Amino acid sequence: MSIPVSRRAPGVEFEQWLHRDGIRHLSRRIRALPGDSRRDRLVNHWRWLTGRRRLRPHDLPDGCFLSNEFYRMSVHQGTHVDAPFHYGPECEGRPARKVMDLPLEWFRGPGVVLDVRACGDKVTAADAKEALADSGARVGPGTVVLFRTDSDLRLGTPEYHTRSTAITPGAVDHLLDLGVKVLGTDCWSFDGPPRDMVERYYSSGDRDVLWPAHMHGRRREFVQIEGLARLREIPEGPFTFTAFPVALADAGAAWCRAVAETDRAGEEPGTERRP
Repeated sequence: MSIPVSRRAPGVEFEQWLHRDGIRHLSRRIRALPGDSRRDRLVNHWRWLTGRRRLRPHDLPDGCFLSNEFYRMSVHQGTHVDAPFHYGPECEGRPARKVMDLPLEWFRGPGVVLDVRACGDKVTAADAKEALADSGARVGPGTVVLFRTDSDLRLGTPEYHTRSTAITPGAVDHLLDLGVKVLGTDCWSFDGPPRDMVERYYSSGDRDVLWPAHMHGRRREFVQIEGLARLREIPEGPFTFTAFPVALADAGAAWCRAVAETDRAGEEPGTERRP
């Protein structure tokens, strides 16, 4: 249920060392290894300069080392968890919690998908209430509620960022009042296209149109999971949702791998599971 982060995505810097390149990089890095003393570093650097501490292809099996990849990107790339600290420095009058402050049990529990495809550009409290009634699901503390818009079908096109469905603070409040703490969407943001919000602000002067769902997180504590995918593939019936955030210290958001576990007792052998 997660979208892959592409090396070519806007805002992503990518570097890769392939197996044959790895020897050259390793040969340079063994000048100083973890645990080396200052003296070790000086001696090993001198040995490297004189050619006595270098690695060459014939020193390793098959003439190659290990691959390595480096991504430089925002914690809001791909499928990710927004902690309250992302919304503002305080939440409900207290210091807002960061990713590592949140209970892990919040990120695994019974999941409910609300089909809001017919809601247009925003989901109101009435929309959320109706979708919840249509789902027939019972929602309470520990439930993770996911909004299905099928926006992920536009992934890879400009429309993925210019057409999406905003989840209003009213819709958020309706679910928080039921005890829900974690909400998710298959749109790239809970607040719809930023271009639309900015244009509405400049035409109206109303600052409340700027990232309203995120700003609401300063008043009430909740977690958003943005950039989900394939909610339409979750079969009817109960399922367990899991999306543990990567343990990033001091971060207001973190990447996650979202998975839906369903009862597949009746599926045929060899059927592929697609988390």
